[in-house]
Amino acid sequence: MLSELFVREMRDDEVEEIILLEYEHFGYSVFADLSTTAYRKKVLVCEIDNEIAGFAVIYWDEESFHIGSLIVREEHRTKGAGKALIEKIAAEAIKLGFRKIYADVSVSSSALDFYFSNGFEIEETIKHYYGISKHAFRLSLSV
Repeated sequence: MLSELFVREMRDDEVEEIILLEYEHFGYSVFADLSTTAYRKKVLVCEIDNEIAGFAVIYWDEESFHIGSLIVREEHRTKGAGKALIEKIAAEAIKLGFRKIYADVSVSSSALDFYFSNGFEIEETIKHYYGISKHAFRLSLSV
C-alpha cells in the first residue's frame, strides 16, 4: 500500500513537537531562536499517513530566504519527504519573490549529500559558524 504524503503549514498544536525534534536533532531549536528576531518565519510539515515525517523551518527578510532547519525522521527517510519539503520551500520562495534559497549546513553534516542531490551548491564557507573550528557551508539553490 502506498503511503499518503503531503506538505502543509504547521498547526499551532504542533509547535512543541517541532521544537522538541529540533532539540533532539541539533541540541537547540532554530524555530525558538527565530522567535526573538525580526525575521518572518514559517514551518512546513511533511505528513505521511497522518504522522509528522519531517519538517522545515524557513525564514526570510527583505534581502534573503533561508532554510533554518530541515529534519526528516529516520524511519521516513528515502520516502520522498525531504524532496517534497524542498519543492514546497521553492514554491514559497518564488511566491514571496525570491529566486535563491540559502541553507547553512555544517561541513561535516550527513545532510550535505541530501542538499547536493536536490540541486544545492556551495556558495561559501563560513568559518567558526557553530563555534571554534566548527565551520559551515552556505549552500544555495536557484529557483
